[in-house]
Amino acid sequence: MSSDPSSSSQSGSRSAFMVRGARLALMGRAGALVEVLSLFLFAQMYGSETYGLFLVLWFIVQTLSIFSDFGMTLALQRFVPADEDKVNAGRILKYALSISLGISCVVALIMTLSAPALASLLNANERDSLQLVGIIRIYAWAIPVWCLIDVTTAAIRARRVFGPEIKVRVFYEQGFRLLFGVVFYYLGYLSYGLFISHLIGLIFTAGFALRLIDRYYGLYHLFTKTGRDKALVRQMLTFASSMVLPNLARKWHSGLPLLVLNIMIPGAQGAEAAGIYGVARKLASFINVFRESLEYVLAPLASEKNSSHDKGSLLSMFQLATRLSVSLVIPAATLIIFYRSELMRQSGSEFLAGSLAVMILASGRMFEAASGPCTSILAMIGKYRLPLINAIIGISLTATLAIWLVPQPELFGGGIAGHMAGAALAAVIGINATSILAHLEVRFLHDLQPYSRSILQPWFVSILISALLAIVITLAADLWRPLHFAIGLTGFIASLALLVRFGFQRDDAEMILPNKLKNKYPFLLPPETTSD
Repeated sequence: MSSDPSSSSQSGSRSAFMVRGARLALMGRAGALVEVLSLFLFAQMYGSETYGLFLVLWFIVQTLSIFSDFGMTLALQRFVPADEDKVNAGRILKYALSISLGISCVVALIMTLSAPALASLLNANERDSLQLVGIIRIYAWAIPVWCLIDVTTAAIRARRVFGPEIKVRVFYEQGFRLLFGVVFYYLGYLSYGLFISHLIGLIFTAGFALRLIDRYYGLYHLFTKTGRDKALVRQMLTFASSMVLPNLARKWHSGLPLLVLNIMIPGAQGAEAAGIYGVARKLASFINVFRESLEYVLAPLASEKNSSHDKGSLLSMFQLATRLSVSLVIPAATLIIFYRSELMRQSGSEFLAGSLAVMILASGRMFEAASGPCTSILAMIGKYRLPLINAIIGISLTATLAIWLVPQPELFGGGIAGHMAGAALAAVIGINATSILAHLEVRFLHDLQPYSRSILQPWFVSILISALLAIVITLAADLWRPLHFAIGLTGFIASLALLVRFGFQRDDAEMILPNKLKNKYPFLLPPETTSD
């Protein structure tokens, strides 16, 4: 039986488009080094307790924002790619913004009025406790601003435009927060500084996001009377409402332990534990950068292919994304696990207590990547109920285990490190329960197999070069610290180059490497295979 060459060619071109988009997303997330810099800087400047309070309140704001956007970020990626008409796309965006901004303003008002009650639940140091009600009342208004950023950037992504949107989300948001955070610190606003600087940064970022909407949709669509398509609104609400909890699950798996640590550990130590855990979580999230970049691009493309019933192209992109994420995550996890103490020390000696949490979180993220990007695929092509059920199971596991393990630090060696290790293990189990369920559902209910024989070679090579990287880092451990780190970073880059050269087939490597690298370093490409 011969395959259709045109279908095969189209499938390859969409896979190449996905990888190019993922490269852009990866470059944007590399720009998240600004966030890593701000993480170390703010932890040193404001202290672990104030930084921990900031992370807890930011988690609360993000949680309420996810509830407020009512799943409209995913609804845009589901409905816009299936409708190429610009007027209809503008109408979909208008509905999404109206719903999310309306809900978010009400939620922000409720949080403002409830500030004294919320402040009584949270632990902070003496200085921040005196200002906590005022901080909450100001920071509550980050909810509608963040909703606006989330929905508008999701709308740009739904148009399959990734570069400008990534610039807004990473460089502008993080850059403005870093700039204003430093300014407010030197002005002496030690309690309010992080919160006000972030709110100002978000407002600037929202302005740039609206400029992108004007470019790719036209702002006039948001204000022009286009008539109400009740069937479309009902369809969007049906889909979006079922996505609220799955969206929350992604945030709660990583953020809920922050809240549990802050509430269950009394006094300033609760805020300190949340701050240290927040740094550990951010370091471990570096491992997920490759997988997230692929999912970022895969979701709208999967929706497009599903709506056109092009299962062949969808399967090809799905298997390629799985191959890449499974193979690339192993060297990244190796780098973070073996440098965890050095990296945590950069924020201060007290942050070394989070080293065990880094190892648990990094190992969990590596295991999660093995299931492939099934959660994103399921959200775009599956029945609405499945992501909801998966999310409920995952969140329930994380919450139950965190509440049980955090008060028992002796299970993990005792002290504040034991509290954080329990929180990390709870997060890892919940995350992987959700991803395993999604994997099984995509595989057996939708007949999409994320694995193929072509995954074996890159997976084996990735394990081999990661083992070599671990040996090199261990042997260099007694060297001068900057040299030790430089050796590991160089080894990591070399590992990626070796993985591309010896792990992937020629077609995959051609898509992975940018043209500039292919032309300048042709030896990075595997040799072409010739058929007899």
